[in-house]
Amino acid sequence: MVRKDMLRSDWHRIRRKRQILRDFAREGRAGKISMLEILEITEPLVREYEGREVVLADRGYFWLQLGLQGDTAWYTVMFDPRGELVQIYVDVTAGNDCERENPVFDDLYLDFVVHGERVYELDRDELEAAYASGEISRALYETALAAGERLGKLLREQREQIQTFFREQFRQLKAEWDEKSE
Repeated sequence: MVRKDMLRSDWHRIRRKRQILRDFAREGRAGKISMLEILEITEPLVREYEGREVVLADRGYFWLQLGLQGDTAWYTVMFDPRGELVQIYVDVTAGNDCERENPVFDDLYLDFVVHGERVYELDRDELEAAYASGEISRALYETALAAGERLGKLLREQREQIQTFFREQFRQLKAEWDEKSE
């Protein structure tokens, strides 16, 4: 299992960045939210969806991350330099720890992507392999499957509301950022 953090300290592709991280609360749940602007990158991150290349990270792109304490989902939302939402990437986790200065999660391999009107499930094969090899326990495997089932349903049924929510969070963080820069 790989531990990842909100400051993206493991991501060496980013040479220079600007980032804000703050507390977040909604409907009685607490966590952290951050926005990272990529200022310099070794090479763009590009993925293909339905035969079309989509840039996910490059100079001027923004990554918004949201983790709620103890939740089994970690959201990373990519925006292009114009502030247009590119995609929502959701890691299924073994539980988020947002009580630290730099929040972390243990990645349970299963992921979801919301791109446009589509929701994709990714890396179930990696989850299966981790369980088969003994890298994760049966309890964590079942946690990942149950969380994936709930998350997939949520993303399919509330895709538009979720996209709208993250667009609004981006606008708020960007406005806060721009205000501090003046």
